[in-house]
Amino acid sequence: MDEIAVERVLRIVELVPAARVVAYGTVGAVADCSPRYVGRVMREFGSNVTWWRVVNAAGALPAEIFARARIHWDDEGTPHSHERVERTAFLDVDELDRLWRTHGIDPECG
Repeated sequence: MDEIAVERVLRIVELVPAARVVAYGTVGAVADCSPRYVGRVMREFGSNVTWWRVVNAAGALPAEIFARARIHWDDEGTPHSHERVERTAFLDVDELDRLWRTHGIDPECG
């Protein structure tokens, strides 16, 4: 994996505010990589970032981590049901891109 791309994905995930989530595809659009690449980065390196704030387009996560994510969602006040995060919690591409351009750009990753 490209270290700069991995760092970019992880830094973008860290910019997602509490009680909000983003889809893998939204992170990918801002990081200039595919949703699958974002998922792979999160699976391999995401344990030290706010991984529970990155979900699939339906607002869900794999069963093996869903229960742990719900604890974080409850703590942060993320609107969700027993199956998924509510649409109102999602950041769109423009919102995430604005956060990235405002807070995340590093000349190395830029």
